[in-house]
Amino acid sequence: MTPEEINRILEIPQWDTTSSVKTVEARFIYDLVRQNNLSRTLETGFAFGRSAANIIAASEKQHIAMDPYQDRYKNLGLENIKKLGLEGKLDFRRDFSHNVMPELVKQAQKFDFIFIGGDHKFDGIFIDFYYSDLLLKTGGFVLFHDTWMRSTRLVGKFIKSNRKEYTFIKTPLRNLSLFQKTGEDTRDGMFFREFYTARSLLIHSLIRWMTGNRNNFIKRILLKVKDLVK
Repeated sequence: MTPEEINRILEIPQWDTTSSVKTVEARFIYDLVRQNNLSRTLETGFAFGRSAANIIAASEKQHIAMDPYQDRYKNLGLENIKKLGLEGKLDFRRDFSHNVMPELVKQAQKFDFIFIGGDHKFDGIFIDFYYSDLLLKTGGFVLFHDTWMRSTRLVGKFIKSNRKEYTFIKTPLRNLSLFQKTGEDTRDGMFFREFYTARSLLIHSLIRWMTGNRNNFIKRILLKVKDLVK
């Protein structure tokens, strides 16, 4: 099953068009999983099931997803997976990631790919990364969604500054941030590198202004500049 076939069947309701990953983001995830032959996969957050569907279609293996709030989405994510005929490869946990992931660590499970797209608070994202690190195989990938948010960007800054066994891989999509685990954590108990910077605060403030303000001359100029420097 291709991303195009998934898009034709998958239902994203008009009352919530922001929770789901975009079609171009889903395509990136599909290609990443398929081209790197990633078979053991996991994600935090589920919403309407678009990312899960593309991961399962790409790997053709069992996929673990967790989301305690599927009722808020009227269980449409699970319905979408069923309509796509992929329910046999979905291991869905109706629970918080901070409950599910430690159990997977205790079971000594390991994964090739983890997609973090659940809790959007800094501490929630950080905890998801902490356990993702324990669950990832060396050579595995962790992908963050919604990197326009300062909370997500700060976790990325922490990884770049403090986790040298992770390699940042630039993606063509501004709302996704990809890291590959290349080794084991060798830090001692006192290791710390500052990851908060004035530049990151300025960038976040600009992003919030761009997304929250109505169209005006300055905004149009900045958007043109952004397109030129892509």
